[in-house]
Amino acid sequence: MAVKPLMLDEEKWRDIFASRQSERILTGILSAVEKHKLDDNQVDCGVVFYNGIKVLIPITEMGVREDWRVVRSMIGSEIDFIVKGIDVEEEIAVASRKAAQELRRKLELPKHKPGDRVMVRVVAVGRDRIRVDLYGVEVVVPKNEIEYGYVANPADHVQIGDRVPAVIRELELMTDPPRIKLSLKDAKPDPFIDVPKKYRIGGEYLAVVTGLPPYGVFVNLEQGVSALCPYPRWSNFDLEVGDRVLVKIKKINVGERKITGSLVRLVRKGVLDNGSLFVR
Repeated sequence: MAVKPLMLDEEKWRDIFASRQSERILTGILSAVEKHKLDDNQVDCGVVFYNGIKVLIPITEMGVREDWRVVRSMIGSEIDFIVKGIDVEEEIAVASRKAAQELRRKLELPKHKPGDRVMVRVVAVGRDRIRVDLYGVEVVVPKNEIEYGYVANPADHVQIGDRVPAVIRELELMTDPPRIKLSLKDAKPDPFIDVPKKYRIGGEYLAVVTGLPPYGVFVNLEQGVSALCPYPRWSNFDLEVGDRVLVKIKKINVGERKITGSLVRLVRKGVLDNGSLFVR
């Protein structure tokens, strides 16, 4: 697209032109996926509305697998982009997220090392993992690194578009793309440190059911402290996530960060937020 004459004092277009002329990184919310005719071809594009201007990011410039479903899964996330073309009459700009990622990666990643605390942006949430953006690099974070304790559903803890703290576990810049491992839970206080002081083997404690996988029942004793219980032989077993139960602690393994218990009885039916409404 050719750049057409424009009064540069028009606030609406100032950032767009600055990005086009000096490769300034802009940030906006990915709001849609559309097909557009670009260079005589119909192309899937991510869409950002920036100051009322429609910014198209061709799927080849999104910096992800070239599948519109991947782009659709990112809708609602905050993304960076650099403008590459402008059509003032149509109030449309064409941009590249990939170029913004490469520039931010070059400028910011060399400043960091393993152990550093950083802020990341959540760009996709799946059943077993999430994807976050760290200075232009998309990093997969497995659900067991999102929060302490048992995590049944990552969406209970983070949402697309969230900015959250993380700790760099591994950072290798000599590979392409860079090899990075992140942990969100490492950026939070570790609740397991106080478990030996708070809980006793043989003690019975109020807990909340947080997961019902085939191999047992997970309960939260408190936020980030989970116990695994075998399924009881109750004739009227009808537990659901969010139910309050009484749990007897059978074993505490501090080294493996595991607590084993047994279900004593149902205390109350009802859904609680993430099974975490306990203060001990």
